[in-house]
Amino acid sequence: MLDWDATQNLNFLLKAEYNRNDVDGRQQVISRASPTATALYQGFGDPGFKAGFDYEQYDLNFEERGLFDDTDSSVVQLTAEWALGEHTLRSITAYTEYEFTNELDTDYSPLRFLNRGRTEEFEQFSQELLWSSPTGGFVEYLAGAYYQTEELSNDRHTLVIFSNVPPIESQIFSNPALAPLNLPSTSIDGDGKNQFEQDTDSWSVFTEFTWNLTDALRLTTGIRYSEDDKDAKKVGTLDNLSGLLDDGFFGFLWGPAALNLATAHEYEKSRSEDHTTGNVNLQWDATDEIMLYANWANGYKAGGFDEDNSLGREFDETLGRDVSTFEDEEVDSWEVGAKIILMEGRGRLNMAYFQSDYEDVQVSTFDGNAGFVVGNAAETEVEGFEADIEFAVTDALIVNAAAAWLDASYKSFADAACNEDQFQEHIAETGGRAGCVQDLSGAPLQFAPDYTFNLGVRYDTAISDSLDLGLGVDYLWSDDVVVANDLDKELIQDSYDKWNARISLAASDGSWVVALIGKNLGDEKTFTWGNDVPLANFGFSKTYFKQIDPPQTFELTARYNF
Repeated sequence: MLDWDATQNLNFLLKAEYNRNDVDGRQQVISRASPTATALYQGFGDPGFKAGFDYEQYDLNFEERGLFDDTDSSVVQLTAEWALGEHTLRSITAYTEYEFTNELDTDYSPLRFLNRGRTEEFEQFSQELLWSSPTGGFVEYLAGAYYQTEELSNDRHTLVIFSNVPPIESQIFSNPALAPLNLPSTSIDGDGKNQFEQDTDSWSVFTEFTWNLTDALRLTTGIRYSEDDKDAKKVGTLDNLSGLLDDGFFGFLWGPAALNLATAHEYEKSRSEDHTTGNVNLQWDATDEIMLYANWANGYKAGGFDEDNSLGREFDETLGRDVSTFEDEEVDSWEVGAKIILMEGRGRLNMAYFQSDYEDVQVSTFDGNAGFVVGNAAETEVEGFEADIEFAVTDALIVNAAAAWLDASYKSFADAACNEDQFQEHIAETGGRAGCVQDLSGAPLQFAPDYTFNLGVRYDTAISDSLDLGLGVDYLWSDDVVVANDLDKELIQDSYDKWNARISLAASDGSWVVALIGKNLGDEKTFTWGNDVPLANFGFSKTYFKQIDPPQTFELTARYNF
């Protein structure tokens, strides 16, 4: 960071950051396996395999590929602030980029069967200009313009080695349509590859006014006009690893008519959209210690393209729309609340009630076979209440607590994807998975527990003229969390609580600090993500993986400021 006062009225602030993050391994476990899946895992992977939700993980993935997630990212930002009389002109110029590479074991098991990897590169440049008025008058205002351009490229592969699991390969070869062909082993092993490129240009202009109606009452209004333009190109190819089959026939087998894994395809798409958004905020200083407020705002999340879409699907006659794209998501929200100073500044209390209505909610749903489908749900409604407090019991002892109630549900979602139990019922009735939907209207959203609570206590004191001691403990409790958006009961994280603690020793002048941190001291087993194991039709129905959170862990950290 470089901060330069070029003149009395002109300041430049330059920030630069680089980050590298390398992760080896993956915290996934097979939490539940069907009898068929268990037999496959034990027979062709690890004889000692046993499904369960614990910290034991079996040998995974193809040895030459490994499991890893590597990311390099950098950010550079230059802010220039120029005082022009009583007004201020601010310019914010920023550039960010990242490169991300990973390899994943997408059968999540000891089988050398399914592997998916990707290399993604991203660059973004943005420029914002802000013109602001003097403060303290009856009317304060600012006006601005924003421009952003992005380039995204993604190379992804999905490797499927059927010959490493002979019963599955034999099951495919025994299909009445294929049995007479006497297909040789390894002939359907392949690698489906996708190249996705997207260019995005966005710009907006905006203004905001604050009316200081009285010394205690303020009204702020703002409006923004935005445009987003996206161009995408997608190319899918199939790598016939054995070369034993004609490429055309190999593509037929991998396509929707047989394995439903991937197709060779190529298309280009463009979309443009514009939005007008705004907000109205009213603040009232009821007393010197109590501020009450009410706020209304609307917003949007731009639509885009399904970069996965390994089958290259475009216009769906049944749905009557282009399924390679998803639409923009819009929200209207309002909030009322209070910010209160307690006992002459010894504490702070914040409270808020909020409600948000979303339309065309963007969702990603696993298709039960080999990929995710991105689309739009109809409507969702979210309302809740939250409160937090921080209070200094003494100069050294600080207590903080927060609690929240949340009611988040689909207001309308009549054509949601089925969960595996529903798929099995549909298959029994119709003979296939196609056409299975469920009505989730009124059902809860993902990752939205009804109640959460946390409590923290911090004690800081000087133990000598040059040393400070810090002690802290915090407690978190969460209600049940729905993890999968198909509401599969197997993928609900039951309510849980966790304890963390911290002890630190620091120099009184702030030059250094050493801390020992303990997390999840009760060794609670929880998960933040999970789903069905792919290829349900080949014996993996009712088989699930979960990404288990860390067990009881301890960290030693040190920091030196210079």
